[in-house]
Amino acid sequence: MEPELANRIQTWLETRGIAYRLHAHSPTETLAEAAERSQLGLQCLVRAVLLSDAQGLVLAVLPANHLLDFHAIRERLGRDLQPVERQVAASAFPDCESGSVPPLGTPYGLTTLVHGPVFAQSTVCFEPGLHDRLVCMTGEAFAELHRDSERAGIARPLSVLESRDVREFTLPGQWERMPALQGLHPVEDIREQIATIDRLPAMPAMARRLLRLHNDPEADVSDLVEVVAGDPSLTAQILRYACSGFFNYAGRVETLEQAVTRVLGFETVLNMALGLAASKTFRNPADGPLGLQAFWRHAAYSAALAQTIASRHGGRLDLKPGVAYLAGLLHNFGFLLVGHLFRAEFFLLNKVIAANPQIPVVLIERRIIGATHMELGARLMQEWGMPEPVVTTLREHHNEMYNGEHDAYVDLVYLVDWLLRREGLGDGAEGEPPGGVLLRLGLELHQVDAILDACLSERQSLDALARQLAA
Repeated sequence: MEPELANRIQTWLETRGIAYRLHAHSPTETLAEAAERSQLGLQCLVRAVLLSDAQGLVLAVLPANHLLDFHAIRERLGRDLQPVERQVAASAFPDCESGSVPPLGTPYGLTTLVHGPVFAQSTVCFEPGLHDRLVCMTGEAFAELHRDSERAGIARPLSVLESRDVREFTLPGQWERMPALQGLHPVEDIREQIATIDRLPAMPAMARRLLRLHNDPEADVSDLVEVVAGDPSLTAQILRYACSGFFNYAGRVETLEQAVTRVLGFETVLNMALGLAASKTFRNPADGPLGLQAFWRHAAYSAALAQTIASRHGGRLDLKPGVAYLAGLLHNFGFLLVGHLFRAEFFLLNKVIAANPQIPVVLIERRIIGATHMELGARLMQEWGMPEPVVTTLREHHNEMYNGEHDAYVDLVYLVDWLLRREGLGDGAEGEPPGGVLLRLGLELHQVDAILDACLSERQSLDALARQLAA
């Protein structure tokens, strides 16, 4: 018989004679979903975040509806701890399902720091290393399991995101390095700066040339090849994409002209080149959920998936595959602009998102910078004169209910983000399939799942493109 819990946790509970109740449910991706399906309040649930520094790993345990207070952790331990990458957490919890970090460190040999008020709860529930069940016990029993753990106030309620004092959840050591925030109400101050931005970054020269072609009804293949050939890196990226398994082209593709005329088509190459050329504007930090590595991996997958769905099913809605690729590639471009304009705030944003993956990115953005990547990205695209479907998609791609001009592209990218979030990529919505979006696009879930599987089979090509863009 398979164990009810991850092996080490089950052994830990049994050897200590801890009484618990088991709530089984269908598999979920978030604790909020698990609480809902188990008919438990989120306030009962605790979660864990694995942190590290040069001295090693620390497991932080806190209520599921709280944020980690990095400043308090540093004050308590004197250590500058940061969230670990997903693969590090998987190695630390080898008997747990990927993405499930149980709030019990001792069975895994981890130093553990617990938010003290957790033990005062009448009921404590948590994921026992599996995504389809919750373990519930009394606060006293949970405290017994943490006899050797350190206790401290290391978390703040989620409502802090709506308060005016960002100091409470600022990162270790970052307050002193944020002179723009000291002594100010940060949201209002950053909003002021955003409102008074009068000079956005200039569009790269290659992107300007490609945009002129995009707006020229007389432009042809020879014009496009001439412009793109001037950038060997861009040429190589397009050739690699044309040779990938997405298009099942049986012949050889050795020249840019062959890629355009035999495989991709004029519009797709033009939009792809435009997006790739525009991407060379910013050099943000490489690591973290908003770093260049994660950003371009998500962008590459989003573009390929959006283009493929548009190619196979977009005719009824007049979705052009090339525009779909461009919208998918650039829809989160606002993150790059935030990093370019507000480096200190971007660092904070990156780390808070890493430590609190269950909290919507948009909510954290509004608290820290007073604006979203959608607003800023759309403003930049409009300034650059990008196609209107792209501008609208950047502004509305988190809006499941958007109904207006170019809404098919918005729906498409919303759907792409939801699909990729299930694969651990990006900041899309979680939970049940977006039925309204699928209905408006005239698609069934099994259709887009099949396309997603086809795209994921080309991981090697997409990852290579992402690495080149992030380099």
